[in-house]
Amino acid sequence: MTAASPDVSVVVPIFNNESTIEALIDRIVAALEPLGTPFEMVMVDDGSRDGSLALLLRRAVADPRLRDFALTRNFGGQSAICAGFDRVRGRRAVCLDADLENHPEDVPKLLAKLDEGHDLVCGVRENRSDPWLTRRVPSLFMNWYVRRQTGTSVRDVGCGLRAMDASILRNLPSEGERRRLVTPMLLRRARSVVEVPIGHTPSSLRLGHSFLTLLGIAADYYLLTARRPFLVSGLLALAATAVGVAFAIAGLVRGSAPIALAGVVLVSTGLLGGLLALVGDYVQRVYQLGQGLPFYVVRDDVGAAVGADDEAQRVVSAARRQ
Repeated sequence: MTAASPDVSVVVPIFNNESTIEALIDRIVAALEPLGTPFEMVMVDDGSRDGSLALLLRRAVADPRLRDFALTRNFGGQSAICAGFDRVRGRRAVCLDADLENHPEDVPKLLAKLDEGHDLVCGVRENRSDPWLTRRVPSLFMNWYVRRQTGTSVRDVGCGLRAMDASILRNLPSEGERRRLVTPMLLRRARSVVEVPIGHTPSSLRLGHSFLTLLGIAADYYLLTARRPFLVSGLLALAATAVGVAFAIAGLVRGSAPIALAGVVLVSTGLLGGLLALVGDYVQRVYQLGQGLPFYVVRDDVGAAVGADDEAQRVVSAARRQ
């Protein structure tokens, strides 16, 4: 079995995952080798600051099925995944996180479902033990919102384990958005989507998103999946204005005109600021697209950058030329 003509491409974004890479690669190989299907592992280092990249290069020397790429800096997990998607060579592709929250042993189940004729198979995490307030509740809300906006029945949009027909990954640059979100992008492209229950183990790594990052992701989901974002925002602004007017009238009736007027001014100012921010975000995206800024940049000297030996550089260079 070689990586020259893989049937399955496993894409994994890497960011400071030195402690899990060895087990990750071993478990992927153990899960896929019994299938008798040629496969490759496309590992994309997203500007790791630990020894992740050097470890990947050492493993690539022993296993030519492992293809390593490195971004010039930390562009974010979504960018790293898309960088891997752009480089898959298999007929089928699998996306898997590197922290082992999702189990590589579940990959064959997704591939079997894909062979039934579906374009996209998404994992559904069973028996999640993540914190309710910081993870579960936001996840429930986001799942409901994305289902409503995309018209699909996907229950776990945040799950990192997905399998897909590689045909839906063609021409990714046509998506335009520099801040692409993988799940909505795949849902837009797939004709037939199905979900498969998978195992879940909470990660011991403390690499989670901050509150501001999660807020930014939520805003991106809204702007990328809403069918009529301006209409929705306008309706919300109208409703909030009506409530403000009601409070103002109530204040006047009670004889508290200054308080009522202050409430109207504050609500109106907030609504105006929110609408201007929404318009400004769209203008910024148009400006960024006009600049032609790259979604990610792959480093050419990936081996030399970490002081890898000549053999590791040779293997990686050969893999990239194929």
